[in-house]
Amino acid sequence: MIAILSSPESFQNKDEMDKIRDIIKQEGEGIIHYEVKNFMDIGEALSGFKQCDVIAIIIVGGQAISSATFEYLVDKKPFGQLQIPIAVLSGDDERFISQNFGATSEHSSRDLSRILKKHKAGSLLNNLLKTPIIKVEGVMHVGTLYGLYFCTGEIVNRTQMFKRTLYSSGYKQTIQNYMTILSLLYSAFVGSKKSYDINSMIRISRNQRGAMVGRYFMVLLSSLNGMFLGPKFPERKKARTLNFISVEYTKDAIINTCKGLFRGSYGDYIMPGHVITEVEHARLVFNQKFIVDGRLYETEDKGEILISMADDLTFIRLD
Repeated sequence: MIAILSSPESFQNKDEMDKIRDIIKQEGEGIIHYEVKNFMDIGEALSGFKQCDVIAIIIVGGQAISSATFEYLVDKKPFGQLQIPIAVLSGDDERFISQNFGATSEHSSRDLSRILKKHKAGSLLNNLLKTPIIKVEGVMHVGTLYGLYFCTGEIVNRTQMFKRTLYSSGYKQTIQNYMTILSLLYSAFVGSKKSYDINSMIRISRNQRGAMVGRYFMVLLSSLNGMFLGPKFPERKKARTLNFISVEYTKDAIINTCKGLFRGSYGDYIMPGHVITEVEHARLVFNQKFIVDGRLYETEDKGEILISMADDLTFIRLD
């Protein structure tokens, strides 16, 4: 028995949710489907899944439903110490998360069909990945969020960077990535010539080892193995750490990070204006917007964000 937890509000195209319902109906036996209308429903749904002894949970929807589900699994532990594997099929504009777990389609319904076929074949749980959930504290109107990556800096003004169309053709995907990187490089160069504004400064403290203050093009913390536009992080030396990248808003730093984007991988190094390493936690002070798993948020009045690792969860890879 597997469970599907979906959020119809995550899809701008309502036909997509109808397709998801049709696929579930066609598969018939061995599936529980719960459509979330508000986030109070998530606890009820997970309690019901426990009673049915589900072996996997498929989250179909946007960042809001995945974050709330992560929070409930971490804080309430409805399955006790048992780790129920999770598959994440992101909504319309947040396909990057799904891509990191092996999704290949621009539509969640097609990836769901793949999952259900794997379930029928008995191979759904053959490729599992355990990774820590990121806890983000200090979020305006929310307080605490749970997710898989955090990003801030000037780059968040380019929201299209975090919205992904997935192509089955690797050629089309590569062209899309390169065009986005070139556009990013040009706009970053233009922006780096602007004078420093004290309101755009970010103060970063990694693992409580002093602080860096500057104007940053990008600050990224992630428990995923890759980042938007596809590049892979260096292999982590410790299992319980987060990937960390900071890129100051200077030409040299931006060129270095774009080289990694073009190569499709990053090295583990620290150089002036550009840091790629691992962290256990971080404290940021700033007055800018930030993104968690593709969705835009703001800091509370103090402008302080604390990022740490919550529990590990087990995820299903679709490849």
